Amino acid sequence: MILELNDIRMSFATSIGESFHVLDGVTLKIPEKQVTALVGGNGSGKTTLFNIISGFITNYEGSVLFEGKNLRGCPAHKIASLGIGRLFQGRQLMTDLSILDNMKIASSDRFGESPFDFLFRLKKVKESEEIKTEKAIQVLKDLFGKDNKYINMLSSPAGSISYGEQRLIALARLMMADYKLLLLDEPTSGVNPKYIATFGKIIRKMVQEQGYTVLLIEHNMNFVRDLAEQCAYLDEGKIRYVGKTHEVLSDQKVKNSYLGL
Repeated sequence: MILELNDIRMSFATSIGESFHVLDGVTLKIPEKQVTALVGGNGSGKTTLFNIISGFITNYEGSVLFEGKNLRGCPAHKIASLGIGRLFQGRQLMTDLSILDNMKIASSDRFGESPFDFLFRLKKVKESEEIKTEKAIQVLKDLFGKDNKYINMLSSPAGSISYGEQRLIALARLMMADYKLLLLDEPTSGVNPKYIATFGKIIRKMVQEQGYTVLLIEHNMNFVRDLAEQCAYLDEGKIRYVGKTHEVLSDQKVKNSYLGL
C-alpha cells in the first residue's frame, strides 16, 4: 500500500463549546498504481481528509503513512517533495502566464529561482529552462498526442483556453514534478461534459503508462464507475463502505443515503 490512513480523527469546537467530529476514526488503505475514489455528500469530510494527507491540516489524531513514512509534523511543501501532488478545485493556472510557463513553474527543479543563479550561473539557468521546456512538451505529447493543439499554443496565455481545458492543463502539469500519489479534488467539477471523457483518458494514462497512484474526490458517479478500481464511501466522518467500485455503488445503503435511489 502506498498510503495508509489509520484512525484519523479531526474535531472542531462549536460556538456553544461542543465538539463536532469532521473525521471520526477514518482508516483506509490505498493500493499502488490504481485509482481509488472517495465519495460522499457535502460536509462528509472528504476535503478535510485531503488537507490532512497533503499537510495543510496538522492538528489531527491518528497516523498518515506514505510509503511507510509517518507524515506527522511534515509541512505541505515537504510532503509534496516526498511524492504527493494535489489538484485543487478551481482553475489553478495563472491565467496571465503562458501555458508553457504554467507548466514550468510546477517543475520539481527549482534551479534559477534565486537571484544569485541569474547573476552568476546564467548558462546553467538557461540549460535548466530548456530542460523544463522539453519536459513540458513531452508531457503534453504523452497525454494529448504528438500533434495536440496545446503544443502550438505554448506561448498563449492560459486564460485564452476554456475552463475545462485549463483544468486539463492543471492535471497534466502534475507530471512536471516527481510525484507518485496524486490527490485529485473533484477534477470534473464545472467542466463541460465534452471534456469529461478526456479527463478519464488522461488519468488512465497517468496510472497505466506512467505508474501514478490516484486518490480522487468526485461527485460524478458515472465517471467514478468508469475509472476507479476501488471506492470508499465517507459519511458523517466515517468510512462506511470500502471495496470494488461497482460493489460499493451498488450497495443499497449507499444508494439510499448518498445517491438517493
